[in-house]
Amino acid sequence: MHAFAEALSDPAVRGAYLAFSLTLLILPLVLLWLWYRRRAKAGTVDRDMLIRVGVITLAWMGANAAALGLLMWADTVASAAS
Repeated sequence: MHAFAEALSDPAVRGAYLAFSLTLLILPLVLLWLWYRRRAKAGTVDRDMLIRVGVITLAWMGANAAALGLLMWADTVASAAS
């Protein structure tokens, strides 16, 4: 894990990781919106879909919390090492 923290101290790697985190934040929302829009046009919006969207949203929030939490941890390790 310290190797990851050291890698994130490089501005280029940090920028790439932040871009990845932003993509991780936005892309699932766009895909859910497109999927929901297609289903709504077909008239097949139901309770099962609501549950699927809820589960996907929870997974998305967990992935973002892990990715950004890892970045905050690495920032703490890097500042403690300085």
